[in-house]
Amino acid sequence: MKTVCALIAMSAVLCSFVFAAAPSTDVNAPSGDTIMRQVQGRGPTKEEAIKNGLFQAVAQAKGVKVGSGEYYFGYQGVTADVNRTPTGKSIGVDAVSVQTAGTLNTTEIAGLVKTYEIVDEKKLDDGNYQVTLKVWVYDHKPLDKSARVRVAVMPIRTDLGSYIFAGLVMPADQLANRMEQKLTAALTQTNKFAILDRQHIAEYLHEQNVLFHTAPIEEQARIGQALGADYMLVGTVTQAGLRVKRTATEAIANVTFAEYDADFAFDYRLIVASSRQVKSSDTVRLRLETADIKKLVKKWEPSDLDYDEIADNLIAKAAAEVVNKLSDRLYPPRIAAIQPDGSIIIDQGGDRLITGTVLEVFKPGPQITDSDTKESLGSAEILVATIRIDKVAPAMSYCSVVSGDASKLSQGLVCRIKSLPKDENRGAKSNLERTPQGGVKLPFDKQ
Repeated sequence: MKTVCALIAMSAVLCSFVFAAAPSTDVNAPSGDTIMRQVQGRGPTKEEAIKNGLFQAVAQAKGVKVGSGEYYFGYQGVTADVNRTPTGKSIGVDAVSVQTAGTLNTTEIAGLVKTYEIVDEKKLDDGNYQVTLKVWVYDHKPLDKSARVRVAVMPIRTDLGSYIFAGLVMPADQLANRMEQKLTAALTQTNKFAILDRQHIAEYLHEQNVLFHTAPIEEQARIGQALGADYMLVGTVTQAGLRVKRTATEAIANVTFAEYDADFAFDYRLIVASSRQVKSSDTVRLRLETADIKKLVKKWEPSDLDYDEIADNLIAKAAAEVVNKLSDRLYPPRIAAIQPDGSIIIDQGGDRLITGTVLEVFKPGPQITDSDTKESLGSAEILVATIRIDKVAPAMSYCSVVSGDASKLSQGLVCRIKSLPKDENRGAKSNLERTPQGGVKLPFDKQ
């Protein structure tokens, strides 16, 4: 019999990683890393009823993801041969053409079933089967159980093919790789972010594919727990380099001195992974003169400068500035504890903070709302006190109160690094000393 068919609506259930072991006969089956659910399943056959029951158990234990999208599924002039068979109907379709658009709703159910037990089974009056199952679903948790924000540092882009650091030419891909590594290290040291490796994603996917086809089912459950990112950090290096501005020779000592300048510019965005919304966008611009460039090397030897060391530390300085800005927005330092002796412990340390750093402590004021969007802009901040870092540990810093009302300090208050006035950032003093006779006294001259 020929029948003309028109597609009106379509729904799909996409079930991935759903496995079932042989049904259990032990009502006290060990749970281990599993969740037990008792469910009912229906279907035209006993096998279909069991499968539908397993889907329900996985959905209850692991959750369901619902999505939709525009798809072109319309049919025009479709004919089909419909033949009845002992198990249902067989349909053969031909003359399909795609014409109209529609919306496809999808439901994703993902999980692994360790075992199940049939508690009850019966055939219903309408010919379908109904089964009651006890199902044990794997529930492996990621190793990192903290509430840290998960950030994926994505491949860094560059505007140029190479970058010049005085006597060193660094290829763009090398600079990009170093920037990724420095960003990852700086984010990790804040102890606030869970960093996901995206630099070696190809190697990871290959290893995952091998393990998934060879590992026991228990390990497959763990492999399926690869973390997704809350945020993606993307960025472009728009400028980087080290230049010799001028050279001068001191006639008396016959010593040549060089003046340098260095710069680094990095445009970055923090993107919400689920919605692709830009959470934060900014640019870090560094401009260093000779006095600051000297701080980028362990030993300043003008005649034999290590340009690679200067470039590497310049990149690290830019990465640290990016992380400082992100941390101040998402996770500013806070008071973690107040000791009986009055000393203050804040919840950040490592390489980001150094001894002697001065921070201002704020308490939250009234909420501020955007008059157009009606969204909260956060709370106004009220200055309470100023503290100074006396000792830095890997994950915390010990501080003392410099000014303000120490009695108003409490756990959880936000701390922000105090900016130095312009006249306090004067750079290093020249190590050349003029003598009364009009000459110069060099640092290595005897007293």
